[in-house]
Amino acid sequence: MNKILKVLNHLLNSVIMIILVSMVSLVFFNVVLRYVFDSGITWSEELARYLFVWVVFLGAVVATKEKGHLGVDLLVGAVARKYQKLLYVVSNAIVVFVLTLFLDGLFKMMALNKMVSGPATGIPEVVFYLAGVVAASLMIIITSIQTIRFVFLDQDKPNWAKPRNEWEETK
Repeated sequence: MNKILKVLNHLLNSVIMIILVSMVSLVFFNVVLRYVFDSGITWSEELARYLFVWVVFLGAVVATKEKGHLGVDLLVGAVARKYQKLLYVVSNAIVVFVLTLFLDGLFKMMALNKMVSGPATGIPEVVFYLAGVVAASLMIIITSIQTIRFVFLDQDKPNWAKPRNEWEETK
């Protein structure tokens, strides 16, 4: 299982790196063409926008995986371990609910824009929303797994979780 997770993590990081390098190279090359040769690639800005959307959403997946999203843990860190787990379940249930609403909105936007494509590249606008669908789906899976691992298996603890010996004293 850990080997599969490492491969998927490496794949995700590699895709982000390839997208980021492609985006930066494309924009840089277009700037050089504009200033040196007074011409540019007409589709480069549009493609860079698509790539930027994908790198942002995939970066959000990485932040979810590494528990890097902003959170206020003042209350959660001050209570006993069993209440920490309860609050963790509640907060992650809210996160999954909001991501589900986000997915619903994305599917509605995809239906509205299914016939629209980029003027320069011809790439369907649905590709923008597909990035959100992929990211939200992965974040729901990751959040659910992290919740199960912490609450039921006492693994994959968040930074604010009290050590086992400390929470037993406060029972």
